[in-house]
Formats: sequence, C-alpha cells, structure tokens
Amino acid sequence: MADIEKIQGGALLQLLTELQLEKIPLKMQLPHGDDSHVTYITDIRKRKRDRHFLVKSPEGYRELSEEAGQTRLRFEFIDKENIKYIFATDTWEFSNEMIWIRFPEFAHRYQRRKLFRLDAPHGTRLYFKVNDIRFKLLVINVSLGGSLGVLVSMTKQMEKELKLYDSKILYNVELLFPSKDRQKVGSLVSIKRCQIKRQEKNPVTNKFECAIEFKEISEAQQKNLTDLFYKWQRDYLRKRRIMRA
Repeated sequence: MADIEKIQGGALLQLLTELQLEKIPLKMQLPHGDDSHVTYITDIRKRKRDRHFLVKSPEGYRELSEEAGQTRLRFEFIDKENIKYIFATDTWEFSNEMIWIRFPEFAHRYQRRKLFRLDAPHGTRLYFKVNDIRFKLLVINVSLGGSLGVLVSMTKQMEKELKLYDSKILYNVELLFPSKDRQKVGSLVSIKRCQIKRQEKNPVTNKFECAIEFKEISEAQQKNLTDLFYKWQRDYLRKRRIMRA
C-alpha cells in the first residue's frame, strides 16, 4: 500500500526543474495507448503566460497521437529517492521536433508505507514505560511504521527490565518531533501500541539501541504522523538538493 501526496504550486515547479537539471527520465504515454516513450525535460519556459516544459518528440509521435484522437498525455517517473510520481496534462502542442507541454495542475507522489526511512530531525524523542520505568529514546531514524532510537540513559535495572520485556507490546507510546521554534513545544504523536523488534548495544557507538514497530495508532494520530513525516521529509530533500548544488 502507498501513501499518495499531491504536489502543486511552487513545489511542482521545483520538482520539474529538478527533473530537467538532473536529467531524470520521464515515461510519456497516451492514456489509452500501449506505447510509452522515454524522454527528458530539455527546458522550462513561459508561453502565453503559462509555464511549459519541453521534451523532444519521439519519432512518429505526432501521427500516433492524431490517429488516436487523444489530447491527454500521461507522465510517470522515479526520482533519485526511488519515489514514483505520476501526472497528466491535456494542453500540449508540437513545434518542430519538440513538444511544448503546459504544466499540470498537480503531480501525485506515491510512496510505499514503512519503506522510506527518514533521518529523524535533531531532538526527536520517543517515550514509553516498562513496569512503571520511563524510558526515553533519542530517535535516529523514523518511518511511518516504526523508529530506531538510542536510550538517553541506561541503568543496570533498566537494562534488565527492558530485556525481560523483549518482543512484548508497549502501550501509550509518545513520539515527540521538535519545533523549529525553540521556544515552542514540539509536535506530539500518540501511539496506542508498539512492539520492541530489536534491542542491543551498538558495538561501534557503545550505545543501547531499540528498534520499535508501530502496531496500532488512531486515524487522527496516523494523519498527524503522516503530515509531520512528509513535512520533515520535504525539508530533508530540500537540504539535500542545496548540498548537491
């Protein structure tokens, strides 16, 4: 199952500009046709007050589109983070060997749940209790299905209690994302049930790590988690693009 996010406005311009600069291939297809063609965005320009992108017309594509009697083009691509995007437009025209394609209103981003793992924003914490002992994890990375974290403090009693609790269910777990404003409290996600999938001391860092799987979360809290996850993911990808530039 995949989460679908709508990309539009300035984010859409940024996305298509990245396709052009990084020469990411686009699969172009008439919606009811079997043939698809791989092409690339060669330029982005304004035409008749609307923003367009240009691709090279595949050989014989003009005749194929006229025979099909269709005006709608469908595009699909996979970005460098292995995330799939799909969009369509019905305003385009041939010019010499190029096709001028008006920007779509939006693109859909399809991301498989629980596969993409995000480096957690600095200061992300996860809290849970085992036999009335409160544990605090500094979260290393997080996905929509779980997280990996390092115990902030660990006594021998805490380690004993935790190891006895291996693979058992944790209740009322709290995942706290930091606020960009240091004077404000971060964003809290409440998770009904979690499970410790792995716990061990990292031989390199000598820190005690816990891998936590989210087992049950309310619909409202799932939406909260998804919104926060994608917000931090967009920030993470934007910073990566700046560093590459």
